Amino acid sequence: MTTYQAFEFDSATKSFTRRESSLAALLPGQVLVRVRCCTICGSDLHTFCGRRDAPEHCILGHEIIGTILAWGGELPPTDFHSAPLTVGQRITWAMAVGCGKCFYCENGLSQKCESLFKYGHEPGGTGVPTGGLSEVCVLTPQTPLFAIPDSLSDEVACPANCATATVSAGVRLVSQTHAIESSTALVIGAGMLGLTAAAMLRDAGARHVVVGDVDADRLRRAKLFGATHCVDTTRLDEVRSTLGSLTDGRGADCVMDFAGVPAAVRTAIASVRTGGCVLMAGSVFPTEMLSISPESIVRRMLIIRGLHNYVPADLARGLAFLERTHTRFPFANLVSEQFTLDQTGQAFEFARDQRPVRIAIRTSV
Repeated sequence: MTTYQAFEFDSATKSFTRRESSLAALLPGQVLVRVRCCTICGSDLHTFCGRRDAPEHCILGHEIIGTILAWGGELPPTDFHSAPLTVGQRITWAMAVGCGKCFYCENGLSQKCESLFKYGHEPGGTGVPTGGLSEVCVLTPQTPLFAIPDSLSDEVACPANCATATVSAGVRLVSQTHAIESSTALVIGAGMLGLTAAAMLRDAGARHVVVGDVDADRLRRAKLFGATHCVDTTRLDEVRSTLGSLTDGRGADCVMDFAGVPAAVRTAIASVRTGGCVLMAGSVFPTEMLSISPESIVRRMLIIRGLHNYVPADLARGLAFLERTHTRFPFANLVSEQFTLDQTGQAFEFARDQRPVRIAIRTSV
């Protein structure tokens, strides 16, 4: 393959332009992948709607799976577990790639690398496509690669390198200070991340998983993903009453917020028990400032943790979770519509207007 088709995003006009470009020769360590499927993440929609900027000629899309076409150099690529990979193999990969040498990489925060590379977030027009809205994607050297188990459909596997891995990171961070088993957890936001969190917490042994959202349909769906109770987060009295009835009035042991709006964050902090943990992962777009009482944080001895993206081991655990539980929880049903690459603009408009949990843009099967 010497040329490829891709859709570049223009932040000024909030539109996509189809371009045919010449593919640059592969360098040692690069891997050429034919994109099979790209699911549209919430952050992609924030960019499309103008809430986040995109670099010039950016090819959006970072929830990607594909099949290996070729690689640069003589040595075949290996996956995260050091197993060799072959042409035609279905893979996913870490969304964010660190250098492995800077302060953050050496301290367990490779997703905050000083020279971070992120798929679906890089400038385009170089002949090296790095986003999912393209026929092919060129993987940069040192990208952690993961073979997709045959048991996982494209629809289940595609969101793994963003949504599933991020939730996996969140559960890891919470479990560093608080036991998940037998706990009472509150999950705010019943989108892709919140539903995944509910399922992951139940799989980890949480006794009660309370899911909060403002959308009744999403709350009904949460029951299929392990939610033991559902609450309307616009009614703080309902949230507190439900949690109080489950915990002798204490409140949630841990709260995971994937909504990100200030009202949701306030609900999260108000709903956690003394000594509990609040994990904030949804605030990835600009909002108004939040007023917090330092005295309340101190006297209630709260742990508040922020999470943005993940480290490669979180993706490994996320894939293992999907392989273990995909027949227990209906993840395949969360991708409600599929579009072709030529329908990219239509797909984003549908996602913006209809707010499905996920849609997929198919480039090959």
